[in-house]
Amino acid sequence: MDSQHERDEQILEILTHKLRTGGLSRRQFIQAAALFGVGGALAACVPPTAGQTGAPAVTGAGAPTGTVRFLVAESFWANWHPFLHTAQIQNRIQRQIFDRLVEAETADFSKPAPMLATSWRQLDALTWELKLKEGVKFHGGQEFTAEDAKATVELASGATDVKVNTAARWVPTTGEVVDKLTVRFKTKEPFGPFLLQLTVTDVVSAADVNKGVEPMKAAPNGTGPFRVVTDEKDRKVMEAFSGYWRGAPRIKTLTWEFIQDSQTRLSALLAGQAQVIDRVPPEHFQALKGSPNLVLTSVTGLENVNLWIRQDRPPFDGNPKLRQALAWSIDREALTKNLVGGASETALSHLPNRALFAAPQSPKYTLDPERAKKLLAEAGFASGGPEFILWGTTGFLPRAKDVTEAIADNLKKVGMKPTVTITDVAAIIDALFSKDKPGSVFHLSWSGNGDPHVSLATLYRSPGAWTGAHDSKLDDLIDSGARATKDADRVAVYKEVQAYLWENMPHVPLYNSDFTIAHVKALSGLRVLPNFNTYFYPAALA
Repeated sequence: MDSQHERDEQILEILTHKLRTGGLSRRQFIQAAALFGVGGALAACVPPTAGQTGAPAVTGAGAPTGTVRFLVAESFWANWHPFLHTAQIQNRIQRQIFDRLVEAETADFSKPAPMLATSWRQLDALTWELKLKEGVKFHGGQEFTAEDAKATVELASGATDVKVNTAARWVPTTGEVVDKLTVRFKTKEPFGPFLLQLTVTDVVSAADVNKGVEPMKAAPNGTGPFRVVTDEKDRKVMEAFSGYWRGAPRIKTLTWEFIQDSQTRLSALLAGQAQVIDRVPPEHFQALKGSPNLVLTSVTGLENVNLWIRQDRPPFDGNPKLRQALAWSIDREALTKNLVGGASETALSHLPNRALFAAPQSPKYTLDPERAKKLLAEAGFASGGPEFILWGTTGFLPRAKDVTEAIADNLKKVGMKPTVTITDVAAIIDALFSKDKPGSVFHLSWSGNGDPHVSLATLYRSPGAWTGAHDSKLDDLIDSGARATKDADRVAVYKEVQAYLWENMPHVPLYNSDFTIAHVKALSGLRVLPNFNTYFYPAALA
């Protein structure tokens, strides 16, 4: 990339920021772009003003060119049905293939913008009406209509007879087709996160829904900028969808490939065998920063890395003092600063630090061995213990093995007896959810969409709560937060929720992840967000 092109991109970035923060009108943006000579393909990337979609259209940018190989740290362990898994990597790759009715493609998750829905209005406490985009096509050739929006939300929200994972984050919601491009949704009860839930609900074809679950699990059919052409266990190849309603992508071929070892990912990027890598560990930062041809982008993720605790088996079930002892045994600040590094932050509550309504909790759990030993004694382990398996992952979370072993060392110093098992994500998920597999504590993470309800409902709401946590008071609090439709009411509820979790410590929040992407400088326009989405539209490869 030559210096003139770099200059143009810097000017465009400044102008874009001023436009999005209200410092320039759209007309002024175009005038300034012309004044500085950033026309042509760059001027075609005029970013949206309020009420428009977050990703600019690329109409007139020419035919897609180039191949981008993206090496990722998490294995592709889920299927293609958007509502039947909780895999972060699958959600990220689906963002290239599917669109949503509403989008949140900036770091401000409190202000969703139109996508396939051009506008919306709330008719009453339960009813929303959405106007839809005309001229949108699915990869399979079907025309997008209100029937598809209706089928999507009804299926995702649990309003049909099909059991889906996403229902835990919704309330059942039915749809009414008003006309071809107008749909009304009625929630079973008031539901404050309605719009933000739409930002993480991939739009599917009603015809596909009617075919049943298995075809949707086997292959994706979205309206997004890329369509899948090769589907292998560790490699997914996508090509630009020429019929995309925003304009065809600038990248012709986009490959996502699972490479577990971070050093292998780094070596491939440095050798020019890959254009992008993710989950870059801090020990690689210096090598990347020293290269004039590479770009390093770090954000604090909307992801709490926790110690997940199985509460459906001894010794942690029904024993909050033992779980508190875990929290006081761990030097969380040292994990964050010395091992994870980057943009990571010590967790301040059971919600990610940058989530809506997140608030620091007190007392702040720090390393306090004497307090931990006292709580162990009160929990029934005055003579030391308990014995349990501590599971850690390879590849997925940066320095996960080191972090898990450091946690085990902390726990042993207060008399606990963990045995460390390091394995891959698929095996740890199996152990976490299987009733007959060993293991009590897991070093693992969970990310959300910025609204507390997604994480809380998935992790703690009965009957489908992770790790067997069942608490009727917590269930009621989570439901109250979802029913609240005013921010002031939600602030009050989530203040109580976080305090209750902090006291009972069903899981131990450790830190908010550093999410670092490295890519070649020739790849411009790549968007990296705190919700771990990595958008390759409308990025271009010079």
